[in-house]
Amino acid sequence: MIEVIKKEIRLPVYAIVILSFGGWLLHLRIHPVSFDPADPKAFVPYIAGIVAIAVVPFLLNSARTFVAGYLINGMSVVIGTVGMASLSIAKLPSPLTFHTILTGTMLGDILLLFPKLFLGQMVMAHYHPNGMGRLFTPFYWTRHFIYLGAIFALGHFIWR
Repeated sequence: MIEVIKKEIRLPVYAIVILSFGGWLLHLRIHPVSFDPADPKAFVPYIAGIVAIAVVPFLLNSARTFVAGYLINGMSVVIGTVGMASLSIAKLPSPLTFHTILTGTMLGDILLLFPKLFLGQMVMAHYHPNGMGRLFTPFYWTRHFIYLGAIFALGHFIWR
């Protein structure tokens, strides 16, 4: 029998695929795909979803390509989180209560992304049991959340 995904990392990789597929379907339900060349932002998430579902698992399966798959997986979480948070902040529900924060913002959608980071860490532990030094630590991802969030905030204030 041909082994498509290594047995040692099969569960976290399959979980990444399932989370990516669920997020992709959720995104398609909210924002139908449009292949209008005048509006590229309408099909970029469609292509990114296909990459997360079909390409990342195979990149994570090899020690040579693991880092590329890990970075694509992690950056999709960072970009998705910051993008959804900025949209939620721009369209805050009124009145702002605990209930409206939970149900009227994209908090639930954002929380669906975070397990992909933890699953990526599990796959990384297979290839690098002692870590990779300063790279790919929780601080590494926190910095990227802050950097991209600052860029989004700056863009929001400059191009209102």
